[in-house]
Amino acid sequence: MRILLAAGVAASLFVAHAAAVQQSLSAVEQRLVAQADASRAEAEQLLERAVNINSGTMNLAGVKRVGDLFDAEFKALGFKTSWRDGAAFKRAGHLIAERPGKGLRILLIGHLDTVFEADSPFQKYERINADTARGPGVIDMKGGNVVIVHALKALAVANVLDGMAITVVMTGDEEDPGEPLALARQALYEAGKAADIAIGFENGNNNPANANISRRGFTGWTLRVQGTPAHSSQVFTDAVGAGAIYELSRVLNGFYTRLSTEALLSLNPGLVLGGTTVDFDAGQSRGTAFGKTNVVAEHAVVTGDLRGISAQQVESTKTAMQQVVAAHLPKTAAELVFDDSYPPMAPTDGNRGLLARLSAASRDLGLGEITAVDPRAAGAADISFVANDVDMAIDALGLKGKADHTVDETADLRLLPVQIKRAAVLLFRLTH
Repeated sequence: MRILLAAGVAASLFVAHAAAVQQSLSAVEQRLVAQADASRAEAEQLLERAVNINSGTMNLAGVKRVGDLFDAEFKALGFKTSWRDGAAFKRAGHLIAERPGKGLRILLIGHLDTVFEADSPFQKYERINADTARGPGVIDMKGGNVVIVHALKALAVANVLDGMAITVVMTGDEEDPGEPLALARQALYEAGKAADIAIGFENGNNNPANANISRRGFTGWTLRVQGTPAHSSQVFTDAVGAGAIYELSRVLNGFYTRLSTEALLSLNPGLVLGGTTVDFDAGQSRGTAFGKTNVVAEHAVVTGDLRGISAQQVESTKTAMQQVVAAHLPKTAAELVFDDSYPPMAPTDGNRGLLARLSAASRDLGLGEITAVDPRAAGAADISFVANDVDMAIDALGLKGKADHTVDETADLRLLPVQIKRAAVLLFRLTH
C-alpha cells in the first residue's frame, strides 16, 4: 500500500466526531468503546514490541518471533493456536488462532512479515510525538495485527466474545509469498472455505474513511519469440521474414490496441530483451542480450503483469492476448505463458453489504461514513485468496498512516482506538 494521503487531517476530523455522544450504541457497544479507549496505551506497547522485532519475510526466525508474540495474546483470549510450518514453501510459516462458536463464522486476516529485511537500516520503533510513531511495518501491517487483538480484547472485556466463531490467520510471507503458492496459501484457503465472512486488516490507502471491497488480482506473463537469424540485408524477405524483435513489437502493440481501454484492466510489460542471444533469469527478473545492428534478431523475451478485477476479466484477457500472439509475422514463432499469483477480489453484493454495515457502525460511533476504495488504487493482498469462498469480504480495517514500504513508514496513533472500535462493533453486530 503505497498511496500517500493526508491521513493526519482525516484523523483529526474522525477524532473530533468521536467525541460526540454516541446515542445509537447499545450498552454492550458502549463498553466496547470504553475498553478501546482505556487500552490505547496497552495497544501501543504491543505495537512497539512487534515493530522492534525484525520480521522481513526472509528473516524466518524473526517472523516466528512476531508470531510467538501474537500467539500469546490469542492464547490469553482463549483461542486455540497453532503454527503452520513454512519449510515446504521456504518461508517461516503462519499463525492460526481459532475459537469455536455458533452463527456466522468469521475469518480475520493479518500478516507477520514486512518488506524490511534483517540488513535494512530501518529497524526500530520511534515515537515522533504523542500521536505519531515511525517504524518498519508499523502500519503494514503490525498495526493491523494489534487492531485484531484489541478488538477481540474489547469483546472479551464486554463478555460477548464467548460463543463467537472466529478464526485468525496471520501469514508469514504476505510481502514475498513462498512457492509453490498453492502450498504457501493452503492455510488461508482452508480457513476461507470454512468461513462465511472474511475481514482483512491491511492499512489500505491510509485513508480512515475508506475500505476495500475489491482488489485486482495479479498474474505474471512471459512472451518468448523466435525469428530466423540472417544478415540484416535479408530482413523482410520470404526466406527470413521479420525477425524476433519485430514480432515482439507487433505483439506488444496488439496488446495495447486491443486491451488498453478496458475498464479496471492493467497490462504492463516490465522487461524486454532481444537479439542474437538472450539470457533471461526469471527468478531474479534480470538478463542480458547480445546482438548486432547487421543481424536479424533470433530471440526476444518480454515479461510483465496482468491485473484484473474479476476471474472472468482475467480469463478473457488471457484469451485475447493469445489471439494477438497467434497472428505471427512471417518466419517467426512465439509462446505466451501465464503465472497466476494473487486472484482478484471482485466487488460483490455481499462485499457491498458488509461495507454498509461497517459504515453504519462507524456512523453510530461518531466516526463518519466509510466508502469503497477505487480498485485501481489498491494492490493485491491475502484476502483475495479467500474472497471467492465467503459470502462477504472487506479489507483495510487496520491502522493508518503514511509512507508504508519506505523508511518513513509512519502510524497515526490517534487512529488505533478508532480502528479497534470500528472492528469490535462490527464483529459484535455481525454475531449478535
